[in-house]
Amino acid sequence: MLYQNILTISFIFLAAVTKISLFPEIFPGHIAPDILLILIIIWSTHKTFESFWLWAVFAGLILDAVSLERIGVNAISFLVISFGVDFLSRRFFISQRRGMFFWTAGLVCAGVITNYFLVGGIHLASGNLSAQFFSWHDLFFELLNNLIVFSLIYLPVTNFKSIFPIEKSRLTVK
Repeated sequence: MLYQNILTISFIFLAAVTKISLFPEIFPGHIAPDILLILIIIWSTHKTFESFWLWAVFAGLILDAVSLERIGVNAISFLVISFGVDFLSRRFFISQRRGMFFWTAGLVCAGVITNYFLVGGIHLASGNLSAQFFSWHDLFFELLNNLIVFSLIYLPVTNFKSIFPIEKSRLTVK
């Protein structure tokens, strides 16, 4: 358990640094995909909110610290998105469906849109951002870039259950 926690913390930190330093240079429009958001969504489909909310807050705080943003903005967003993903996963039994990749891709799209407006709204409310923060162009490329990264990391993250904080299926039929 300690080994898994250390690996997960290291992976979260590495993902945050990658999002801030590497991805803006690789992806078009300098709109970096949010790998931590994708990981939070994947992990939230496999774990209950009660057992995972602390990891979502921790990942958001790490991303805030690495990106030099206001502390707590991404943590709040990740917490809300993790709760929503858990609710939808329980409601529609997503963890037992055959097309889980496509269900999770849909949740990634919904999470990216929610994150875009939550983070933008929090910055707007705190006076950090102009009222013209919304851009269809930016949102489109953010969705596209996140789906590309999601399709690349989905199988490795879900197959290495001993490393990443994923339990067995939480919904079982007896």
